[in-house]
Amino acid sequence: MESVRLSAWQFHLLTQIYVIGTAFILLPGPIIASAKQYGWIVVIWATLYGLVLAFGYSYLAKLYPGKTLIEIALQAFGKWAGGLVSLLYIVFFIQLASWVTRNLGDFMHINLMPRTPISVFHFMILLFAAYAVSKGIESIALMNELLVPFLYLAFWVPVVIMLREWNWHYFNFAYPFQISNAVIQTRYVLAFPFMETVAFLMIIPFVQRKVNFAFITGITIAGVMLAACVFISIGVLGVYRGQHLVYPIFSMFREMRFTGFIEHLEAILSVNIVLVVCIKLCILFYCAVSGVCQLFKIERRYTVIYPMVWVISAYSLLFMNIVENLDWIKKYLFEYYSLFAVAFPVLFIVVAKWRNNDQRMKKDGSA
Repeated sequence: MESVRLSAWQFHLLTQIYVIGTAFILLPGPIIASAKQYGWIVVIWATLYGLVLAFGYSYLAKLYPGKTLIEIALQAFGKWAGGLVSLLYIVFFIQLASWVTRNLGDFMHINLMPRTPISVFHFMILLFAAYAVSKGIESIALMNELLVPFLYLAFWVPVVIMLREWNWHYFNFAYPFQISNAVIQTRYVLAFPFMETVAFLMIIPFVQRKVNFAFITGITIAGVMLAACVFISIGVLGVYRGQHLVYPIFSMFREMRFTGFIEHLEAILSVNIVLVVCIKLCILFYCAVSGVCQLFKIERRYTVIYPMVWVISAYSLLFMNIVENLDWIKKYLFEYYSLFAVAFPVLFIVVAKWRNNDQRMKKDGSA
């Protein structure tokens, strides 16, 4: 394992940006379509679910101190079964990285450069991520720490000014709403982005101290920000417009004007989106590369990084368009993520508790 150390503050910021990631541009529209003016409440209870997962992952990390997710699987299930589970997690990280790549590629292709082939965006993004991963997780954390103040200022200052277009009447329309149907239809919010935090089990061993506090507060703040994005989208755009837009936040920035000569603020948001999504991609790319190196005992990351660019780029072209991508997210994402984010971690905890009890009984018997 790498001899690097992350501070609790760096880990906290990584968690925030990772959870916000592509969620703040992709989630508001589908959530408003499913839960209408109550969409922001859906994000809040999804955040509570994410905190439960965070407590579980923190507890799992305590049961296997100093072990990454790949090493936990090998220790819990042995060489062969653990190796198979580790391989599944590596494929899972590659899938996440490819979906993040595709989401950013779709955004840039649809809104910025529609005549440019989407594969061009993919290669540009992945080459940047490959270089960042070659420098290690510590460099990624330092880059993230440097960018966060700019990212938040460039996003929230225009959003606050945008509140002058606020209309409380958008929350009073009598749209048909049933809480049971809304919970079922929005279960994908539990998976994306909160179940994806299982990837941080690959990074937690590098954090020096206060890892639990940094992890939990990072998810909490990111969840509040996502709820605020949905809430503001409803208050500014309304339910009807919000649910029919693919990128509601981007549309708000595009239509907003500070003065007669300050326009096209969507350019600022575009830079924000590219940077935030690239940081999330770097984290997932690093988890996939690190997993391969740990499973197959590869000392040089370079031998894995650049072939991984081609794998992720090819996998990112699995969906035909963003509509097909969003449809898959709504129908299957929660069930698919549950295997990696819930089922396997629970099994790891059960195995660790069973072995600890068995060792305790042996000590008591020998005494």
